[in-house]
Amino acid sequence: MGRSNQVRVASRGCVVEAPGPRGTCLGFASGAARGVSLLPCMILAACMMTACSAPPPTTTPPVVVTVSPKTASVNISMMTSFTAQVQNGTQGTVTWQVNGTTGGTAATGTINVNGVYTAPAAIPSGGTVTIAAVSVDDKTKSDTAVLTILPPATVTVMPPTPTVAAGMTQTFTSTVTGAPSDGVTWEVDGIPGGFLTLGTISNTGVYTAPLSPPPGATVTITALSQADTTQSGSATTTLTFGTQSLQGPYAFTISGKNSAGMYSRAGSFVADGAGGIQGGLEDVNNAGVVATTQSFTGTFTVGVDGRGTLQFGDGLNPSIFRIALASNAQAQIISFDAAGTAIGEASLQDRSAFKATALNGTYVFDFFGQDSSGSAISEIGQFFADGQGGISLGLEDINDKGSLSQPTFTGTYSVPANSTTGRGAAQVVTSSGTFNYAFYMVSRGAAKFVSIDASPAPAVAGVLQQQLPGNHFSASTLNGTFGFLIAGANSAGDIATAGIFSPMGDGTLNAGVLDENNNGAVTPNQTFTGTYAVASSGRGTATFSATNRTYTFVFYLTAANNAVIQETDSAIVSDGAFTQQAAGPFTAASVQGSYAVGWGGAAAGTTQLIAGQFALDASANVTAGSLDISTQPGTQTSAEAVTGTLTLGGAGRNILTLNPATDNRNFAVYIISGTQMFSVGIDAGRLATGAMLKQF
Repeated sequence: MGRSNQVRVASRGCVVEAPGPRGTCLGFASGAARGVSLLPCMILAACMMTACSAPPPTTTPPVVVTVSPKTASVNISMMTSFTAQVQNGTQGTVTWQVNGTTGGTAATGTINVNGVYTAPAAIPSGGTVTIAAVSVDDKTKSDTAVLTILPPATVTVMPPTPTVAAGMTQTFTSTVTGAPSDGVTWEVDGIPGGFLTLGTISNTGVYTAPLSPPPGATVTITALSQADTTQSGSATTTLTFGTQSLQGPYAFTISGKNSAGMYSRAGSFVADGAGGIQGGLEDVNNAGVVATTQSFTGTFTVGVDGRGTLQFGDGLNPSIFRIALASNAQAQIISFDAAGTAIGEASLQDRSAFKATALNGTYVFDFFGQDSSGSAISEIGQFFADGQGGISLGLEDINDKGSLSQPTFTGTYSVPANSTTGRGAAQVVTSSGTFNYAFYMVSRGAAKFVSIDASPAPAVAGVLQQQLPGNHFSASTLNGTFGFLIAGANSAGDIATAGIFSPMGDGTLNAGVLDENNNGAVTPNQTFTGTYAVASSGRGTATFSATNRTYTFVFYLTAANNAVIQETDSAIVSDGAFTQQAAGPFTAASVQGSYAVGWGGAAAGTTQLIAGQFALDASANVTAGSLDISTQPGTQTSAEAVTGTLTLGGAGRNILTLNPATDNRNFAVYIISGTQMFSVGIDAGRLATGAMLKQF
C-alpha cells in the first residue's frame, strides 16, 4: 500500500497512520521507547479508528416514469384518462404533454394536471397524438403513450320499432362501431333505466312495459355509447294495453236493474294480470233485498285498446260485463248480459289504506239509487271522520223523487286491521232513523259505498272523497270556468245535463252554456247566467237561469276546483260533479289521443249502455275505435267500429260525431282538461251521457 494514501498524525510523541484505501488503520508508532506516555496515543488511535469505519458516500438512483395505458383510442371531443407512476425522486409528480406541448392544444387535444385528456373536435393530422408524462424531479426523465383519435361512434339498436303489451318484456341489443368499447347505457325517454310510468330497462337491454301506455303510447329506447356519449342509437316502441294491465286489488261499484228491480253493488277483487279474479267480496242491495260479504271468483280479458271482458262467478244478475280501461288504475264497466243492466267503475286500491285510521278528516259523498217505492233518490253531503271510528258533523241533502230534506247525522265506522279486501262498515244516525253501509277503501282519500239496509230503507251506492284539508270556503273560492255533468231520472225517464259556467268569485255566474237530454227530448246549446253562495263548510247553492228553464242546485266542495252537485228542482232527481276547466283555449293538438268511454242512457225507451275506446288525431278526427253496446232487453253489439270528428267550438262547447254515415251518434262535449271531457248525447230519441277519459 503506497504512502501517498496515509496521513501521519503526531500528538505528544504519537504517530498514527490514517486509513489506507480499504479503511483499515495502519497502526501507530509509540514514543514509549523514548519515555513518552502511551495513553494519549491510544485515545487518538481509537478516534481515528472510529473515523475509519464510516461508510462511503451514497449514490442517488435515477428517476423512472411509467405511463399507463401505453396505447389507447378515443372519439373526437371525448375524454380519456392516463396515469403516471414515478419511481425515485422527491416530488413524484409529472407534467403532462400532448405532442410535446404542456397541456396540449385545441388542435391536438388537451390534458389536465390529473392526466384527463379531452380529444379535439376534429381528427388531427396523422390520426394519433403522443401523450407524455415528464418528471418534475428530473425533466430528462419521461414516458409516452400513443393515442388514436377516432371519428364519432355509431350505435344501432334492434329491433327498431317493436310493439310491447302492458307488463311484457322486450330484449333490445346494441351494436357500437368506431368506439374503444361497445358498452352502452340504456335509457327510456332520456331517463337512465327508465321510470315506472314509462317502463324500465335493465343494464342488459331488457325492457319491461308499464301497465298502462304513457301519453302518445310510445317511448324511445336509447342506447348511449359509454365511450362516445355524443352518440346513441334508438328504437321507437309502441305500447298497448294487455292482460297485465288489470293487475292488483280493485274496489268497484255498479248499479242498474234486473228482474227484481233497481240494485246496487259494491265490492273488491284481485286481478292476477293473467285473466283470473280471486278474493272477490261484495255487498249487494237488490231492490231492498240485501246480501252482504258475498265471496266470488271470476275471469277477465283486456285487449290492446283497453277494452275487455269481465265475468263474476257470483250467481247474480247481471254477471257478464264489458270494460274500458282509462288506465290500469281505473276501468269503466257496463253490463253485457241479457239478465240485467249495470254501469259503474273499478278503481285500483291502495292496501295501506285498509285500516280505520286511514279515514281521517272531512269527507264528501255522492250516493244514488232508489227508495222503497222504486223511485230515484239522490243523497249528497259531508261528515268528519276522526280516524278512530267516530263520525260527526254529518250533513246531507236528500232529493227523493223531488222531495227535498237536509238531515244532520252522527255515526261510527270500522275497518278491520287485518283486512285483505279493504271492506269496512259504517252506521249513521239521523232524526229519521239509523242507516248502515258497507264500504271498500280505495285510498286514504276515497272509498266506494253501498247501503245494506233492507227495504223500506233506500238502496243507494256511490263514492266518498276527502275534502282538501285546511280549506275555508267562501264565494271567492269559485272563480274561473267550470264544467259540470249531472244525470238521473224524472217522470219521463232518464235525464242528463252537461255544460260550463263561470263563477266570478262574488256570487254571480255568467258565460254559461248547457245541453239537456230528457229521455231523448233534446234541448241543446242553452245559455245562462246565475247566482251562487258558498258556506265556510264547503256546502253551496246555485241557480242557473237558462233560456229553456231555471235550474237549482246544492253542492259540496271537495276542493276549490271540484265538487259533487245535486239538482233540487221539483220531480227531478239528478246528481253528478263539477270541476274547474284547465286553461284554454283547447286545440285539436291539445286533445289528441285515445279515450275510454262509459256512457249510460236509453234508446227508444229502453236502457242502452256503451263502453268503448276511440282515438283523436292532430286534426281532431276520430281515426279508429270500437264500441260495445248493450241494449235491453238482450241485444248486445260487440266492437262496433267508429270513425268521426270532434268539432271544436270557441265558447267551450264542442260537437262529437261518430259514424255519421251509419249509426250517426252526436254528443255535446265540454272539455275539462287534456285528459277529461264531459259529454251528453244530443240525438232525438236516445240518450247517452258520461265522461270521456284519456287513455294515452
